[in-house]
Amino acid sequence: MAKLYPYLNYMSSKEALAYYEEVFGATKIMRIPVGEEQAKSFGIEKENLEDTTVHASFTILGAELFCSDNFNGESSSGHQVWLMLDVNSEDEKAVREADAFFKRVEESGTVDVRMPYAEQFWGGKMGQFIDKYGIGWMVHSQPYSKLEK
Repeated sequence: MAKLYPYLNYMSSKEALAYYEEVFGATKIMRIPVGEEQAKSFGIEKENLEDTTVHASFTILGAELFCSDNFNGESSSGHQVWLMLDVNSEDEKAVREADAFFKRVEESGTVDVRMPYAEQFWGGKMGQFIDKYGIGWMVHSQPYSKLEK
């Protein structure tokens, strides 16, 4: 069975990781700068390699994500793919963390809220926003005991 992990590209992953840590409360941040030998294969200057990122990982609400710098030119965002952070509404701690997360990012002034985080007609709670990098995020809460196994 395969696992699917979001792998994001930024012009500066180092900057993006700092943003996600401050605004989203990201944890377990790990970042590997480009090495001198790799710089040549990527066609980048060897100066300031400590600011580059060949690979990084971080965690938001328990979900692990990966990222790197975009070495192929400008990053562009589209809205055909959104990232959904789904939490178990039967887990009180997860519910508190999701509520606090959405409130924190909404109050940061750095996201465009497209749907307030609220109870929905299907019995779950959901909200949507686009971050300052143009990435669409959904926060969703549902009772996992009712999911089909």
